[in-house]
Amino acid sequence: MLALEIMNCEATYLGPKANWLKTQIQTTDASFPQALLRLSVAGNNVEIVESFTYLGVDIHNTGSSEHGIRKRIATARNCMASLDRNIWQSSISLLTKLRLCRVFILPVIR
Repeated sequence: MLALEIMNCEATYLGPKANWLKTQIQTTDASFPQALLRLSVAGNNVEIVESFTYLGVDIHNTGSSEHGIRKRIATARNCMASLDRNIWQSSISLLTKLRLCRVFILPVIR
C-alpha cells in the first residue's frame, strides 16, 4: 500500500493520475488477511483480488496457470462446437475445414 501511495504522490508532479476505480491489489503473501476485501490508499478504496486478467492472460495469486488453461480450453471447445454446427456438416472440402481449424482453434489453445 505504501508503494501505491508513493506512486500517487510522485505522479502528481508529472501529471498522470491513478484511476482508483480500476486499481486492484493482488498479494501472494499467505499471511495476508483473506477476509480483507478493500484497502484505503491515499484516501481511495482499492479492491483486493485473487486473480486478474492482463493482456488476455489470467494471473492468479497462487502463481498457477491452471485457471487460464481451463479458460482457453473452454473457449476452444466453444469454437469447435460452433464449427461443428456450421462447418463440419457442410460440403466444404476437408482441406478447407482443417485450415479453418488451424486458424480459429489452435491459436486459442496456444
